[in-house]
Amino acid sequence: MSVSSGGAVETFTCQNCGATTSFDPGTSTLRCPFCGTQLAVEADAAAAEITVDHFVLPFRIQREDSQQQIREWLGSSFWAPSDLKSRSALDRGQGSYIPFWRLDADTHSEWEGEISQTHTRQVPRTRQTAEGKSERYMATETYQTWHPRSGEHDASYRTWIPASTGLTQPEADQLMPFPESSMMTYSTDLLVGFSAEQPGIDEDGAWGSGAERIREMANDACALEVERLTRVDTELSNRRSAVCHLPIWIYAYRYQNRDYRVLVNGHTGEIVGERPTSKTRVIIAIAIGVVAVIAIIAIIALIVLLT
Repeated sequence: MSVSSGGAVETFTCQNCGATTSFDPGTSTLRCPFCGTQLAVEADAAAAEITVDHFVLPFRIQREDSQQQIREWLGSSFWAPSDLKSRSALDRGQGSYIPFWRLDADTHSEWEGEISQTHTRQVPRTRQTAEGKSERYMATETYQTWHPRSGEHDASYRTWIPASTGLTQPEADQLMPFPESSMMTYSTDLLVGFSAEQPGIDEDGAWGSGAERIREMANDACALEVERLTRVDTELSNRRSAVCHLPIWIYAYRYQNRDYRVLVNGHTGEIVGERPTSKTRVIIAIAIGVVAVIAIIAIIALIVLLT
């Protein structure tokens, strides 16, 4: 495919049939109107914004498979309405390469905390004898003492920040992991057949939240050194960034006049989405719980009366 610029639009020449067609320069993929060949196009402005390592993870889950998995998912929750699977109107869906920032950093942490030591001692106690008299005796009692500890922790961590303004961090975390071993160096040829979103968050913006997530991981590691962590100071160094276009199927379905969104990891099939809750099933579950509690209380009361 050859591309030339003509101002507001650009043109491409199809390698299959030789036809030349104009297209919007913001388009990532397009189809030749003459022979139907699907081609990938990278806009110059979008490509210039990405100056770090750039990767693509190809789709492995096909559209039909992702739709089947969603239908099974719709009917798999006890708390969802029983007719959710049969009465949900699922749209055709959109397979899209969504940009993520892959952030790596080395960390050095200095921490302080406490560990406990358990001891025993003999303490006086009073008890009633069978004759109803009070008597003194010595009982064994355990107690703890706390002792300060401090140390350092060095490690490297990686976190993922969605560069799409339409994907939330919790959704991204639930869709993880995406197998990095299958990632390929970015090429527009890998985008054929799917849409591709350009990063809507720049590198500095990604590090704004990514650095805090990495510090939290370092803090969690330091917390394993002691029982009570009282202070952690973590410094980041050797920061590395990369943009990874990851495959996600994006669907919407309608149930009882309300729209819901469902996301499918295009490589592993992991599903993230919202399902309505059946009020009837919630009431039944609460009622069963109440009956169970009453039954337990009745059994305990009966045991007490018989002893």
